[in-house]
Amino acid sequence: MRFISLYIILIGGFMLFTCYKSFGQNYSSRIAIVGNSFDNKTFTKKEIRSIFRGNQSNWNNGNNIIIVLALDLNEASEHITEEIYSKSILMTKKYWLGLVFQGRFEAPIFVMSNEEVLEVVNRNSGAIGVLVDYKGDLDTNLLLDIVE
Repeated sequence: MRFISLYIILIGGFMLFTCYKSFGQNYSSRIAIVGNSFDNKTFTKKEIRSIFRGNQSNWNNGNNIIIVLALDLNEASEHITEEIYSKSILMTKKYWLGLVFQGRFEAPIFVMSNEEVLEVVNRNSGAIGVLVDYKGDLDTNLLLDIVE
């Protein structure tokens, strides 16, 4: 009986882990990438980093890329900048200032929360944003698949 209970607990734990991990497959266990109005919904991590670093200004369908970032001085923002930019929040903002002043890219839209990221992405065709530790309901049409 003890082995059956242990087996059930292990199976339950594995199921919970894989359910959480499936959402986490989007980028990491804490990050989800959302986007609006472009054809391709599957990207590699390398492509996402390239997009968020301003190496590409238009989607394949011609729409401008609009980057939406929630960069406040908190732990979730630090996680975003570390995962995508390999920089601190301050250095990420300096990076973007450099790109904008060089005329190489339009400035990202900086917001304060996940909800604001979703609002801006929903309103703007070609927008792409990052959610960290998002717990609300998420429109699966906005969720992008990230593969190795």
